[in-house]
Amino acid sequence: MYKLLSSSCFILFISLLFSCEKEFTPQTTFDEPELVVEGYIQSGNGALPPYVILTRSLEYNRTIGQDVLNNLFVHDATVTISDGTNSAQLQELCVSDLSFLPPFLQAAIANAIGIPEEAFSGQGLDFCVYADLVGILSNSGITPQEGGTYDLTVETTEFGIATAQTAIPPSITLDSIAAKDHPNFPINDTLVEIYGYFQDKPGINYYRIFSQRNSEAMYPATSSGSNGSVTDDKIFDGQYFQFNIVRGQNSFEEFDFDTFGFFERGDTVTIRTSSLDYGHFRFFQTLEANSASQGPFGTYVRVESNITGGLGVWGGSSFTEITKIIPQ
Repeated sequence: MYKLLSSSCFILFISLLFSCEKEFTPQTTFDEPELVVEGYIQSGNGALPPYVILTRSLEYNRTIGQDVLNNLFVHDATVTISDGTNSAQLQELCVSDLSFLPPFLQAAIANAIGIPEEAFSGQGLDFCVYADLVGILSNSGITPQEGGTYDLTVETTEFGIATAQTAIPPSITLDSIAAKDHPNFPINDTLVEIYGYFQDKPGINYYRIFSQRNSEAMYPATSSGSNGSVTDDKIFDGQYFQFNIVRGQNSFEEFDFDTFGFFERGDTVTIRTSSLDYGHFRFFQTLEANSASQGPFGTYVRVESNITGGLGVWGGSSFTEITKIIPQ
Protein backbone atom coordinates (compact mmCIF):
# COMPACT_ATOMS: atom_id res chain seq x y z
CA MET A 1 0.00 0.00 0.00
CA TYR A 2 1.39 3.38 -0.92
CA LYS A 3 1.94 5.86 1.86
CA LEU A 4 0.42 9.31 2.25
CA LEU A 5 3.80 10.94 2.75
CA SER A 6 4.95 9.69 -0.63
CA SER A 7 3.07 12.48 -2.29
CA SER A 8 2.06 14.60 0.68
CA CYS A 9 3.24 18.23 0.88
CA PHE A 10 1.60 19.23 4.18
CA ILE A 11 4.93 20.35 5.75
CA LEU A 12 7.11 22.71 3.74
CA PHE A 13 10.57 23.46 5.08
CA ILE A 14 11.54 26.97 3.93
CA SER A 15 15.16 28.11 4.08
CA LEU A 16 16.20 31.71 4.80
CA LEU A 17 18.31 33.66 2.32
CA PHE A 18 21.47 35.47 3.32
CA SER A 19 23.24 38.31 1.53
CA CYS A 20 27.00 38.62 1.34
CA GLU A 21 27.11 41.31 4.03
CA LYS A 22 24.30 40.70 6.51
CA GLU A 23 21.32 38.51 7.22
CA PHE A 24 18.20 39.48 5.27
CA THR A 25 14.77 38.79 6.73
CA PRO A 26 11.98 39.56 4.25
CA GLN A 27 8.96 41.54 5.31
CA THR A 28 5.91 39.46 6.01
CA THR A 29 2.21 40.19 5.65
CA PHE A 30 1.27 37.21 7.82
CA ASP A 31 -1.68 38.26 10.00
CA GLU A 32 -3.00 34.98 11.34
CA PRO A 33 -2.97 31.28 10.42
CA GLU A 34 -5.17 30.04 7.59
CA LEU A 35 -6.66 26.61 7.09
CA VAL A 36 -4.56 24.40 4.81
CA VAL A 37 -6.41 21.52 3.17
CA GLU A 38 -4.75 18.59 1.45
CA GLY A 39 -7.28 16.03 0.31
CA TYR A 40 -7.48 13.42 -2.43
CA ILE A 41 -10.06 11.12 -3.95
CA GLN A 42 -8.76 8.44 -6.31
CA SER A 43 -10.03 5.80 -8.68
CA GLY A 44 -7.75 2.91 -9.53
CA ASN A 45 -6.69 -0.57 -8.52
CA GLY A 46 -5.44 -0.37 -4.93
CA ALA A 47 -6.43 3.30 -4.53
CA LEU A 48 -6.51 4.74 -1.03
CA PRO A 49 -9.95 5.73 0.29
CA PRO A 50 -10.73 9.47 0.18
CA TYR A 51 -8.73 11.32 2.83
CA VAL A 52 -8.10 14.87 3.99
CA ILE A 53 -5.24 16.36 6.03
CA LEU A 54 -6.00 19.66 7.82
CA THR A 55 -3.20 21.92 9.04
CA ARG A 56 -2.54 25.58 9.84
CA SER A 57 -0.36 27.87 7.75
CA LEU A 58 2.87 29.13 9.30
CA GLU A 59 4.64 32.46 9.12
CA TYR A 60 7.50 32.53 6.59
CA ASN A 61 10.29 33.04 9.15
CA ARG A 62 8.77 30.95 11.94
CA THR A 63 11.22 28.69 13.74
CA ILE A 64 9.96 25.13 13.32
CA GLY A 65 10.25 22.88 16.37
CA GLN A 66 8.46 19.78 17.61
CA ASP A 67 5.83 21.85 19.43
CA VAL A 68 5.06 23.79 16.24
CA LEU A 69 4.76 20.60 14.17
CA ASN A 70 2.37 18.97 16.60
CA ASN A 71 0.22 22.13 16.67
CA LEU A 72 -0.04 22.13 12.86
CA PHE A 73 -2.92 19.69 12.70
CA VAL A 74 -6.50 20.95 12.96
CA HIS A 75 -8.64 18.68 15.13
CA ASP A 76 -12.36 18.11 15.68
CA ALA A 77 -13.40 19.33 12.22
CA THR A 78 -16.53 18.18 10.44
CA VAL A 79 -15.33 16.94 7.05
CA THR A 80 -17.92 15.80 4.50
CA ILE A 81 -17.60 14.60 0.90
CA SER A 82 -20.46 14.21 -1.55
CA ASP A 83 -20.93 12.82 -5.04
CA GLY A 84 -24.15 14.76 -5.58
CA THR A 85 -26.33 11.88 -4.41
CA ASN A 86 -24.60 10.31 -1.45
CA SER A 87 -22.45 11.89 1.24
CA ALA A 88 -20.01 10.61 3.84
CA GLN A 89 -18.55 12.23 6.93
CA LEU A 90 -14.88 11.52 7.44
CA GLN A 91 -13.53 10.54 10.86
CA GLU A 92 -10.31 11.88 12.36
CA LEU A 93 -7.62 9.34 13.17
CA CYS A 94 -4.22 10.12 14.66
CA VAL A 95 -1.22 7.91 15.28
CA SER A 96 -1.81 8.30 19.02
CA ASP A 97 -5.25 6.73 18.57
CA LEU A 98 -3.59 3.52 17.36
CA SER A 99 -0.95 3.27 20.06
CA PHE A 100 -3.09 1.06 22.33
CA LEU A 101 -3.74 -1.52 19.59
CA PRO A 102 -1.64 -4.63 18.95
CA PRO A 103 1.02 -4.07 16.27
CA PHE A 104 -0.78 -6.19 13.66
CA LEU A 105 -3.95 -4.08 14.03
CA GLN A 106 -1.92 -0.88 13.88
CA ALA A 107 -0.42 -2.04 10.60
CA ALA A 108 -3.79 -3.10 9.15
CA ILE A 109 -5.50 0.23 9.90
CA ALA A 110 -2.48 2.32 8.90
CA ASN A 111 -2.21 0.51 5.57
CA ALA A 112 -5.94 0.89 4.92
CA ILE A 113 -5.78 4.70 5.11
CA GLY A 114 -2.15 5.19 4.14
CA ILE A 115 -0.57 6.45 7.38
CA PRO A 116 3.17 6.08 6.75
CA GLU A 117 5.28 3.68 8.77
CA GLU A 118 7.56 6.63 9.61
CA ALA A 119 4.77 8.00 11.81
CA PHE A 120 5.31 5.12 14.24
CA SER A 121 9.06 5.71 14.50
CA GLY A 122 8.86 7.42 17.89
CA GLN A 123 9.78 10.87 16.57
CA GLY A 124 6.89 12.42 18.48
CA LEU A 125 4.87 13.80 15.54
CA ASP A 126 1.23 12.81 16.03
CA PHE A 127 0.23 12.50 12.36
CA CYS A 128 -3.53 12.95 11.84
CA VAL A 129 -5.82 12.35 8.88
CA TYR A 130 -9.56 12.43 8.19
CA ALA A 131 -10.81 9.32 6.37
CA ASP A 132 -14.05 7.42 5.82
CA LEU A 133 -13.39 4.79 8.48
CA VAL A 134 -17.02 3.65 8.54
CA GLY A 135 -16.94 3.15 4.78
CA ILE A 136 -13.64 1.24 5.02
CA LEU A 137 -14.91 -1.11 7.72
CA SER A 138 -18.36 -1.67 6.19
CA ASN A 139 -17.28 -1.58 2.53
CA SER A 140 -19.74 1.25 1.93
CA GLY A 141 -19.58 5.03 1.67
CA ILE A 142 -18.53 7.07 -1.36
CA THR A 143 -17.22 5.02 -4.28
CA PRO A 144 -14.89 7.15 -6.45
CA GLN A 145 -15.57 6.64 -10.15
CA GLU A 146 -14.17 8.04 -13.36
CA GLY A 147 -16.37 10.87 -14.62
CA GLY A 148 -17.67 11.66 -11.12
CA THR A 149 -17.67 15.07 -9.46
CA TYR A 150 -17.02 15.32 -5.73
CA ASP A 151 -17.64 18.15 -3.27
CA LEU A 152 -15.69 18.70 -0.06
CA THR A 153 -16.95 20.70 2.93
CA VAL A 154 -14.78 21.37 5.97
CA GLU A 155 -16.26 23.03 9.06
CA THR A 156 -14.00 24.14 11.92
CA THR A 157 -14.49 26.35 14.96
CA GLU A 158 -11.25 28.21 14.25
CA PHE A 159 -11.57 28.82 10.51
CA GLY A 160 -15.27 28.51 9.69
CA ILE A 161 -16.32 26.75 6.48
CA ALA A 162 -14.09 25.79 3.54
CA THR A 163 -15.36 24.15 0.35
CA ALA A 164 -13.95 22.69 -2.86
CA GLN A 165 -14.98 20.62 -5.84
CA THR A 166 -12.99 18.21 -7.97
CA ALA A 167 -13.64 15.68 -10.72
CA ILE A 168 -12.09 12.33 -11.60
CA PRO A 169 -11.15 12.28 -15.32
CA PRO A 170 -10.96 9.12 -17.44
CA SER A 171 -7.75 7.18 -16.92
CA ILE A 172 -5.07 6.41 -19.48
CA THR A 173 -2.89 3.34 -19.69
CA LEU A 174 0.71 3.17 -20.85
CA ASP A 175 1.12 0.74 -23.74
CA SER A 176 4.49 -0.32 -22.39
CA ILE A 177 7.66 0.71 -20.60
CA ALA A 178 11.14 -0.15 -21.76
CA ALA A 179 14.68 0.07 -20.39
CA LYS A 180 17.47 1.70 -22.35
CA ASP A 181 21.19 1.65 -21.63
CA HIS A 182 22.76 4.40 -19.55
CA PRO A 183 24.12 7.26 -21.72
CA ASN A 184 27.65 6.23 -20.64
CA PHE A 185 27.18 2.55 -21.50
CA PRO A 186 29.27 0.36 -21.53
CA ILE A 187 31.34 2.29 -18.98
CA ASN A 188 28.25 2.29 -16.80
CA ASP A 189 26.50 -1.00 -17.45
CA THR A 190 24.50 -1.15 -14.19
CA LEU A 191 22.13 1.81 -14.48
CA VAL A 192 19.39 2.20 -17.11
CA GLU A 193 16.81 4.75 -18.24
CA ILE A 194 13.09 3.95 -18.39
CA TYR A 195 10.82 5.15 -21.20
CA GLY A 196 7.03 5.09 -21.34
CA TYR A 197 4.87 4.77 -24.46
CA PHE A 198 1.19 5.64 -24.83
CA GLN A 199 -1.53 6.97 -27.10
CA ASP A 200 -2.79 10.33 -25.92
CA LYS A 201 -6.52 11.02 -26.08
CA PRO A 202 -7.61 14.02 -28.19
CA GLY A 203 -8.51 17.12 -26.21
CA ILE A 204 -6.82 18.77 -23.26
CA ASN A 205 -5.65 16.31 -20.60
CA TYR A 206 -3.59 16.65 -17.44
CA TYR A 207 -1.25 13.95 -16.16
CA ARG A 208 0.96 13.16 -13.18
CA ILE A 209 3.61 10.42 -13.17
CA PHE A 210 4.85 8.31 -10.25
CA SER A 211 7.50 5.62 -10.07
CA GLN A 212 8.23 2.79 -7.67
CA ARG A 213 11.38 0.70 -7.49
CA ASN A 214 11.17 -2.74 -5.86
CA SER A 215 9.56 -2.39 -2.40
CA GLU A 216 10.22 1.34 -2.08
CA ALA A 217 7.38 3.83 -1.76
CA MET A 218 5.68 5.33 -4.82
CA TYR A 219 7.24 8.76 -5.46
CA PRO A 220 6.34 11.52 -7.93
CA ALA A 221 8.56 11.20 -11.01
CA THR A 222 9.53 13.65 -13.74
CA SER A 223 10.44 13.53 -17.41
CA SER A 224 13.54 14.96 -19.03
CA GLY A 225 12.92 18.58 -19.99
CA SER A 226 9.91 18.99 -17.69
CA ASN A 227 9.71 21.05 -14.50
CA GLY A 228 7.94 18.52 -12.34
CA SER A 229 5.72 15.47 -12.07
CA VAL A 230 2.69 17.03 -13.83
CA THR A 231 2.12 17.98 -17.46
CA ASP A 232 -0.62 18.79 -19.92
CA ASP A 233 -0.71 17.33 -23.43
CA LYS A 234 -0.55 20.53 -25.47
CA ILE A 235 2.56 19.47 -27.41
CA PHE A 236 1.41 15.88 -28.07
CA ASP A 237 -2.37 16.18 -28.14
CA GLY A 238 -3.87 13.06 -29.72
CA GLN A 239 -0.47 11.63 -30.69
CA TYR A 240 1.40 8.44 -29.93
CA PHE A 241 4.07 9.63 -27.51
CA GLN A 242 7.20 8.37 -25.78
CA PHE A 243 8.85 10.01 -22.79
CA ASN A 244 11.76 9.43 -20.45
CA ILE A 245 10.84 8.73 -16.82
CA VAL A 246 13.23 10.21 -14.27
CA ARG A 247 12.94 8.00 -11.18
CA GLY A 248 11.30 9.65 -8.21
CA GLN A 249 12.89 9.38 -4.81
CA ASN A 250 12.49 10.55 -1.22
CA SER A 251 13.39 14.24 -1.17
CA PHE A 252 14.95 13.82 2.28
CA GLU A 253 17.38 11.12 1.18
CA GLU A 254 21.01 11.88 0.39
CA PHE A 255 21.30 13.14 -3.18
CA ASP A 256 23.61 11.20 -5.52
CA PHE A 257 24.28 12.86 -8.88
CA ASP A 258 25.59 9.62 -10.38
CA THR A 259 22.45 7.55 -9.72
CA PHE A 260 19.71 10.19 -9.58
CA GLY A 261 16.82 9.45 -11.95
CA PHE A 262 18.14 6.05 -13.06
CA PHE A 263 17.02 2.50 -12.32
CA GLU A 264 19.26 -0.55 -11.91
CA ARG A 265 19.28 -3.77 -13.87
CA GLY A 266 17.24 -6.36 -11.98
CA ASP A 267 14.89 -3.73 -10.49
CA THR A 268 11.14 -4.29 -10.46
CA VAL A 269 9.77 -1.00 -11.79
CA THR A 270 6.17 0.19 -11.46
CA ILE A 271 5.00 3.34 -13.23
CA ARG A 272 1.72 4.96 -12.21
CA THR A 273 0.03 7.34 -14.66
CA SER A 274 -2.59 9.59 -13.07
CA SER A 275 -5.17 11.73 -14.88
CA LEU A 276 -6.04 14.94 -13.01
CA ASP A 277 -8.62 17.67 -13.32
CA TYR A 278 -7.41 21.22 -13.99
CA GLY A 279 -7.46 22.51 -10.40
CA HIS A 280 -5.51 19.50 -9.16
CA PHE A 281 -3.01 19.93 -12.01
CA ARG A 282 -2.48 23.65 -11.40
CA PHE A 283 -1.88 23.12 -7.69
CA PHE A 284 1.02 20.74 -8.30
CA GLN A 285 2.30 22.62 -11.34
CA THR A 286 2.65 25.84 -9.33
CA LEU A 287 3.80 24.07 -6.14
CA GLU A 288 6.63 22.29 -7.97
CA ALA A 289 7.56 25.47 -9.87
CA ASN A 290 7.73 27.31 -6.56
CA SER A 291 9.91 24.61 -5.00
CA ALA A 292 12.25 24.62 -8.03
CA SER A 293 12.71 28.40 -7.95
CA GLN A 294 14.18 28.71 -4.46
CA GLY A 295 17.48 30.54 -3.94
CA PRO A 296 18.84 34.06 -4.37
CA PHE A 297 18.06 34.12 -8.10
CA GLY A 298 14.73 32.30 -7.96
CA THR A 299 11.45 33.70 -9.23
CA TYR A 300 8.51 33.73 -6.85
CA VAL A 301 5.60 31.53 -7.96
CA ARG A 302 2.27 31.75 -6.15
CA VAL A 303 0.84 28.30 -5.46
CA GLU A 304 -2.71 28.09 -6.82
CA SER A 305 -5.44 26.60 -4.64
CA ASN A 306 -8.91 25.29 -5.45
CA ILE A 307 -10.09 25.69 -1.85
CA THR A 308 -12.67 28.39 -1.07
CA GLY A 309 -12.16 29.58 2.50
CA GLY A 310 -8.67 28.14 2.83
CA LEU A 311 -5.49 27.09 1.06
CA GLY A 312 -4.40 23.82 -0.53
CA VAL A 313 -6.00 21.25 -2.79
CA TRP A 314 -8.92 18.86 -3.06
CA GLY A 315 -7.75 16.67 -5.89
CA GLY A 316 -9.47 13.96 -7.87
CA SER A 317 -7.55 11.50 -10.05
CA SER A 318 -7.77 8.16 -11.80
CA PHE A 319 -4.72 6.02 -12.34
CA THR A 320 -3.38 2.88 -13.91
CA GLU A 321 -0.07 1.10 -13.34
CA ILE A 322 2.34 -0.96 -15.37
CA THR A 323 5.17 -3.11 -13.96
CA LYS A 324 8.31 -4.47 -15.56
CA ILE A 325 11.35 -6.34 -14.30
CA ILE A 326 14.46 -4.86 -15.88
CA PRO A 327 16.62 -7.63 -17.39
CA GLN A 328 20.09 -8.11 -15.92
